[in-house]
Amino acid sequence: MLGTPDDNFASPGVIQADATNRYEPDPAFAFNPQVTRRATPSFITGAWFPQLSWDGRFPGSFRDPLTNQVLIASGGALEDQSLRPILDAVEMGHEGRTWNEVLAKLGGVRPMALATDLPADVAAVLAGGARYPQLFAAAFGDPTITPARIAFALATYERTLVPDRAPWDEFQRGNPAAMTPNQVAGMNVFNGIGRCNLCHVPGLFSDTQFRNLGLRPLAQDGGLQETTGNLADRGRFKMPSLRNVGLRSSFLHAGGLTGFNLVLNFYAAGGGTNLDNKDPLLQPLVLTQQQRGQLTDFVLNALTDPRVQNEVSPFDRPTLLSERVPPAGFLFGPGTPGSGNRLPAMLAEVPANLGNVDFRIGVGNARGGAPVTLLLGLRAAPPGTQVNGVNINVDLGSTPLLVNLVLGGAPGVAGAGYTTLSAPLPDDPALSGIVLFAQWIVWDVGVPAGAASSRGAQIRFF
Repeated sequence: MLGTPDDNFASPGVIQADATNRYEPDPAFAFNPQVTRRATPSFITGAWFPQLSWDGRFPGSFRDPLTNQVLIASGGALEDQSLRPILDAVEMGHEGRTWNEVLAKLGGVRPMALATDLPADVAAVLAGGARYPQLFAAAFGDPTITPARIAFALATYERTLVPDRAPWDEFQRGNPAAMTPNQVAGMNVFNGIGRCNLCHVPGLFSDTQFRNLGLRPLAQDGGLQETTGNLADRGRFKMPSLRNVGLRSSFLHAGGLTGFNLVLNFYAAGGGTNLDNKDPLLQPLVLTQQQRGQLTDFVLNALTDPRVQNEVSPFDRPTLLSERVPPAGFLFGPGTPGSGNRLPAMLAEVPANLGNVDFRIGVGNARGGAPVTLLLGLRAAPPGTQVNGVNINVDLGSTPLLVNLVLGGAPGVAGAGYTTLSAPLPDDPALSGIVLFAQWIVWDVGVPAGAASSRGAQIRFF
């Protein structure tokens, strides 16, 4: 339940989908994007950690996901970690997603089709229309796409991201003006009375160990113990690097501290209140207000590489679709509630990029078992359009396409109905730029009008 002590302020995932990649309600998140168990740490410093993930589940040996052959005996944590989100039903995939599905999709899609503002070197490589088989051939000698090669490519890129030009780095190289006097004072607090350096050892600004900060009850998250099975590891989590931490909006593995002042308050109290196996290094942090300000300046500013902050080479990157499109897609207009005063949910967050074999549009939160019609038209209806008191968002005179389905879910139960229309999109450039307007009409016998409606959605082909 939202607003209770066990809430995680972690990283967002995807809407729950079954093994056929059709929407299905999640017990906790319904048809909203799922939330992962923990806040995602930065991968920029990942190359220096012998184990990755907050709970150490990536220990450094990397096996071929298809053959189980050991490809890297040690030092392969980046490779191992890079593949896990692809099949994860919370992070990127759906229930039962397989590598065969992923490889088949990569064989046909356009690289970076969802991104804009490509860095110059990426744009140059893709300028000739190269697809993934050609790119894999250039990198590995033949066009075969395999999970292991995907891992090698991702991890190799991640190892090029070395954030070693922060003010602290330049100060260590002999430039006394690289850090301000206030930051130098903060560094002295960090290494002195603050005792921060005991766990965040300068250089990497982590000791790469796992420690229990007493943040959450063990029943909610066992940390390293979930990986090792060792009782002594209960509640322990990887100590992250503090490099570029000033660019983060949330802190610690649960993500609940949304400002650095809250972090200082947490350590001023000696860490969390869950004492079982709490690390003995955690002692109340007693600082003056001036020292707190100095420490904050050092951690948030002197450890930030300006290339990372300004996203310049090698930290330049494209603009992702998620940064340009609302999380629920391009929705517009009002819907009309049905049984139980439940408003049918328009599920239209999947991009309509040409060649997308996984394109889908769905509806949820409607009357279970009810018939449903998807309206697809070339124009939106004028604002305020209604038919028999039901809000209509698609211009019925724009030659709409009608798709009739029946909702799943417990028959007659308010909010239990849902369905998905899956339609692989042809890779036809002639479709680029076309915009369709969509809306679900639920034929709901539980309301006087006999129907409910979702909001409208724009489907933009590109």
